[in-house]
Amino acid sequence: MEENKTKKSPEVKEKGEIEEVKKPRKKRSKKFWLLAVAGFAFIIYASFTIINQSIEINSRREELKSINDQLKIVEIESNYLKKVKNYKGDDLSDYIENIAREDLDFVKNGERVFINVSGD
Repeated sequence: MEENKTKKSPEVKEKGEIEEVKKPRKKRSKKFWLLAVAGFAFIIYASFTIINQSIEINSRREELKSINDQLKIVEIESNYLKKVKNYKGDDLSDYIENIAREDLDFVKNGERVFINVSGD
């Protein structure tokens, strides 16, 4: 019977009632609390850093997309200018005439221009 008491099993009281034996709680040391606070602070710092890095990455991606769009525009313009640079003779005259008509609204002598005011 003494063996049962050493194993910390429930004790039997009078009239058949069973009472649970409670283990004494260990008091947490200062070292434990300091470690817990340091761990919590590290988790907060890591979360804050990850969020900031995520925002920075998204900002840089948008900037990269904008720069790539500008690069495509410059490449198209460059290809166009290389093509125009090689114009000679009639091609050059046609190009100059086309620019004068479309961009500068010029007309040839004796030419009549009709403007569609209906919008169609």
